[in-house]
Amino acid sequence: MRKIICAVFIAVGLLQIGVNSEETKSMDELSREIANPLAQVWNLSFMYNYTTVKGDLVDGSDHIQTGVFQPVLPIPLGDKYTAFARPVITYYEGPTKVGITGGTPVQPIGHGSDRSARFGDMILPVGVGVAKALGWSWGVGGTFIFPTSQNDLLGSHQYQGGPTALLLWANDDWLIGSHLQHWWGISDDNGSDSDPIIKAAHDKDLNHTDIQYFIVRNLPNAWQLRASPHVTVDWEASSDNKLTLPIALGLGKMVKLGPMPVMLMLEYQHSIIFPDEIGSESTIMLQANFVVKNPFGDL
Repeated sequence: MRKIICAVFIAVGLLQIGVNSEETKSMDELSREIANPLAQVWNLSFMYNYTTVKGDLVDGSDHIQTGVFQPVLPIPLGDKYTAFARPVITYYEGPTKVGITGGTPVQPIGHGSDRSARFGDMILPVGVGVAKALGWSWGVGGTFIFPTSQNDLLGSHQYQGGPTALLLWANDDWLIGSHLQHWWGISDDNGSDSDPIIKAAHDKDLNHTDIQYFIVRNLPNAWQLRASPHVTVDWEASSDNKLTLPIALGLGKMVKLGPMPVMLMLEYQHSIIFPDEIGSESTIMLQANFVVKNPFGDL
């Protein structure tokens, strides 16, 4: 409880920094800036996903609800480069010990009647890049997954690592780009192999890719048309179960909640390809990004 209280006070303090320092920027400027995941503006992102699960191993359909917290706090390194870290903390409502698992360790999918809400694995991409308000921005580094999941069925039960890269292009009207992450399994967690679910996870060869693509059309009055789904590939799966390929369409609007600038987003994602056995058919995504001025940056 003490840690939670401390985290709340830190978050409130960061939000107050955003209130005091973002007043000089227009809502349209903030709307364009926050769309760039490499931009030097800090933000605290909260996301809710409702995902419909279907496949040959699923009786009818099922669902998973996911909460995501992602603080984005880049720090400039001199006049040109920017260091970035984008930790992703997940919280799943879904099947636990009884059921079928699928998807990839970065986007686990499950089916079953024994359900609960628990924390998932933590993802941490870190690196260095060049961020520009207009033109090309890029970043490279490493990405890691830590087996912190409290849900045995949906957790990967392995430490994972690999490369990450971002490439984006922006003008006053558009932002187009992608964030690639790839992971291989490194070592097992400390789970007991006496549990068949954990043993199966330890025995699995992990080799998977996540590509989030961004297409954002800036509109007047701080509105956006946008798409930002994740394409996933499990390279160790059979040919009919490797790829999840969604298309998406959503809206974004920069507003003020009191004095605080917040980007509100609603997006519908539909998978035109997903694994035959079990996969994500569609997702409804709600997201709020609380803008926090980077005291070290000026982008």
